[in-house]
Amino acid sequence: MNKIIRTFSLLYLLQPIWSASALPTKVFNLNVFDQLQGKWESTFREKRIKELSSYIHEVLPDVVVFQEAQGTENYTSSKDSSHILKLYPYQNYLHEMTGADGESYGYWIGAKEKPLKWIHEKFFFDGGVDRRVQGAIWKTETDCLGLLSLHLSYQNSAVRVKEADWIVNYLRQQQSLCNRWLVLGDFNADDDTEEMRVLFSHGLKSSFKVKKPTVGAFNPIRRIYGENIPSKTIDWALEFGRLSAEATVVLDHERNGLWLSDHAGILVELK
Repeated sequence: MNKIIRTFSLLYLLQPIWSASALPTKVFNLNVFDQLQGKWESTFREKRIKELSSYIHEVLPDVVVFQEAQGTENYTSSKDSSHILKLYPYQNYLHEMTGADGESYGYWIGAKEKPLKWIHEKFFFDGGVDRRVQGAIWKTETDCLGLLSLHLSYQNSAVRVKEADWIVNYLRQQQSLCNRWLVLGDFNADDDTEEMRVLFSHGLKSSFKVKKPTVGAFNPIRRIYGENIPSKTIDWALEFGRLSAEATVVLDHERNGLWLSDHAGILVELK
């Protein structure tokens, strides 16, 4: 009898400590632009974030994902989330760097449903910069969803190929934990690059039904990098494993007379 009790106790301990009542079905991603390049009025970020929060209140995603979010001094939360705190009771900020302005910048995720776990990883390869990887895993009794938020190095394609290999290997290692993954963020690469071909050749798929540029000279903020820079899709929503999703490029235009970032956003519907 004691052996049976011990067996059931062990099985109970092996179960997830917590599971969500439902998995996220709508995810919004944006590189919110750290403003460390160029010269901007002191209230520019506040105006952009306030208008961004208005958009989020309209579309009501289950999960919001930011790259280049601005953090608090103790690195525990993001200043950018103040207008949407009540919508997302489960929040996580990951510091990546301290800017020339002395502020913390990194990654932020806000969620309506509590994740089973938050993901904090990092990588560095010669020729690139220290990068952080943020994410989360949600689980119900019957299914799961894993999410990764990335910002690949801007320096060159060769280093991003190494970073792409890291992503592939990481996802493969996590498949026993969850076999449905959404990989989001600023990849600094269009699809006609070796780093994106590495990802596509190892099972990651674009969720875009219609691919549109996410950066380019059409965006006046982006022109800090040149008046004639080409339009490219460098922000992606990628599926891995047993996931089916549909991604749309959003905020690739002014909203109430204001451009919200030097990047367009991505809104993802999960099936």
